[in-house]
Amino acid sequence: MLGTMLSLIDVLPLFSNTAWGQNANLDFLKKHMGATFEKRSQPWQTTINPADVHSGDFLAVSKIRGRWGGFETLEKWVTGAFAGHTAVCLKDEMGNLWVGESGHENEKGEEIIAVVPWDEWWELALKDSSNPQIALLPLHPELRAKFNSTAAWEYARSMSGKPYGYHNMIFSWIDTMADNFPPPLDTHLVVSVMSMWTRMQPAYAANMWNEALNKRLGTEGLDLYEILAEVESREMAFDHLLTIPEQDEWVYSDGKSTTCVAFILAMYKEAGIFGPISNSIQVTEFTIRDAYMLKIFEDNQTRLPSWCNGKDEKLPFCQILGEYRMELPLYNTLEPYANMNEHCPSLPPTYDRPTRC
Repeated sequence: MLGTMLSLIDVLPLFSNTAWGQNANLDFLKKHMGATFEKRSQPWQTTINPADVHSGDFLAVSKIRGRWGGFETLEKWVTGAFAGHTAVCLKDEMGNLWVGESGHENEKGEEIIAVVPWDEWWELALKDSSNPQIALLPLHPELRAKFNSTAAWEYARSMSGKPYGYHNMIFSWIDTMADNFPPPLDTHLVVSVMSMWTRMQPAYAANMWNEALNKRLGTEGLDLYEILAEVESREMAFDHLLTIPEQDEWVYSDGKSTTCVAFILAMYKEAGIFGPISNSIQVTEFTIRDAYMLKIFEDNQTRLPSWCNGKDEKLPFCQILGEYRMELPLYNTLEPYANMNEHCPSLPPTYDRPTRC
């Protein structure tokens, strides 16, 4: 209990929208993940040329202060991702640049799936008090040539307006019974948090895990306590229930559920990026780290746009915003394979994963 209280003392400052809060996030990620946060030279923002950006190009976002900065820091810590949010570029028939995003905040303050003009998305990023660092990860030219833009747009339009994928958010992280929980986290603490939230905000709890746990049990409408009773009656470990892989075809009470990265990867499936193994990929099992590790991005720095990165930066992708240099360990290294990321550990600080987990 004392260890948990001390951990809370470390965590609470992460959510402060102040310089103190930002430093708390940087220090936490340096300590627990080995992040470096090397300061960049000015200017910290890039004026992109939309002609050099293509449908399917991936946007990795890392927020480092305030509510979203604190949330992303914890997400990074448990998953090993060095980014906490993602979006995807789309070009229309007229050559106009758009951004597709799961987690776009609408006028009511709801997190939804939306496709918005680039200029609007970029303006919001520049005004964002969470101090985002943003990188553009261009698709490899061979895959760009195969990218079915029509299918991608059809998918994006079919999902537009749907809620962010809260239903399966935690299940992309939890793949194993013990090796996804950095101390002091463990399954018992996860259940305790679930129980506490169920008492405080039952509707929130139902959205975050009850429906997903019912899917895994093949039941409907059970609340958390009924789920725990059902698990016990089946002589099943709750730890095991959490590890059952999410299925892309599952439909929740408010439709298909996709997090920011699952939305992009589902679009990639529709657009043909995964080729013959598409039906064997469950994108809802991917974390942001899993996505940027995919060997699908540009691997020749000489082909990156001339405006890409600062004069002294030699990144394999394009950082377009942020005062700190973004690092994406193992970027563009993992060939896609069937049933990938369904049984992978994620323990800091190395986040080692076995082959083809």
